[in-house]
Amino acid sequence: MMDDHMLELGIGVLLLLWGRKLFWLFVGVVGFLTGIQIASQFLPAESRIGVLAIALALGLLGAILAIFVQHLVVIFAGFLAGAHLIIRIFTLYNWQSDQYVWWLALLGGILGGILALMLLDWALIIFSSLIGANLVSQALPFDQAATVLFVIVLAISGILIQSRLLQRPIAAV
Repeated sequence: MMDDHMLELGIGVLLLLWGRKLFWLFVGVVGFLTGIQIASQFLPAESRIGVLAIALALGLLGAILAIFVQHLVVIFAGFLAGAHLIIRIFTLYNWQSDQYVWWLALLGGILGGILALMLLDWALIIFSSLIGANLVSQALPFDQAATVLFVIVLAISGILIQSRLLQRPIAAV
């Protein structure tokens, strides 16, 4: 599965560096990750193709909608990114209480949507950096403590890089 890891690594780096500029990619990735989480809950473990098909459909739908209705989709993507990050954190720490994880994921999603509504550019920068850092860390074989530290360092780096790009005036071509 080295190809899967290279794809995660490549997409993660793109999101870390240009997540705000490539908002459609960010929304597509969040849709894909959400599709995997949802489909994995409802389809049997043997249905890897079904899970991937649903995830790809949600990812493509998110990317296409992001191009046409950017603000609404970014708010929704903020919701999904907040929920995904909460679920990822609990998965990383092997917390098994499904009852509370879904409530906390809903709360994380609501907070993510509010953040996206209030601070559109900064929400894109922060969430794309967090999701990008998460994807990069999944592609590399670190233990739990190293993964947490690595994600924090990568996310901060992505936020700093993208914020500098945000402040840079666009040169006339």
